[in-house]
Amino acid sequence: MRPLTLCRERLDRIQRILSMKAGSLPVREFARSFSVWEWEIEEAAALGFIKIEMCKPRTGRPSRIVWQVSSTPAAKLPPYRCQIEKPIGHSHRMFALLSVGTATKGGRSSLFSMPPYTDAYLRVFPDARKRRAATASMSRLLRHPQVRAARAWIYAKINQEIPPSDPMPETESGIWQRLREAGSWRAQRITVIKE
Repeated sequence: MRPLTLCRERLDRIQRILSMKAGSLPVREFARSFSVWEWEIEEAAALGFIKIEMCKPRTGRPSRIVWQVSSTPAAKLPPYRCQIEKPIGHSHRMFALLSVGTATKGGRSSLFSMPPYTDAYLRVFPDARKRRAATASMSRLLRHPQVRAARAWIYAKINQEIPPSDPMPETESGIWQRLREAGSWRAQRITVIKE
């Protein structure tokens, strides 16, 4: 699941809605009418772009009102949506694990076997109808940057270049950074290739 991070497009949408509605609107109305969620509004308020106030009427339940800030804050703008890195998906992680071929039996590590890549693909994506189609998809998936990073992490763990207790980072850049910090030759090789 993608982490909950406010992007610049959503912040612009919040500000556009507030200017359209004369500068104030209840938080519940944002969610009901405009599909802007409460965590987005709270994050925008934490950055200083809007202000949230609690308004308690004499009768009825209190409501939280969002106000547009008149002066432009000196806060740093959030990144664009395309700049927020996506976490590695579960199916990509599983394919990387199975394609590397780590096998566990009886709760302990045993011999490392190399299953064919297509078989690993078919185990992760069982809906593939033909083996040739699965082979073509598998070869594309092996070149995917997230799968390459996950495979490098698993190989580094097998070769004990990183401690076995370290969890796999969520993103591709997190994996390469952690491998570089650990002094793995895999991350150094990728850095040379990218440059």
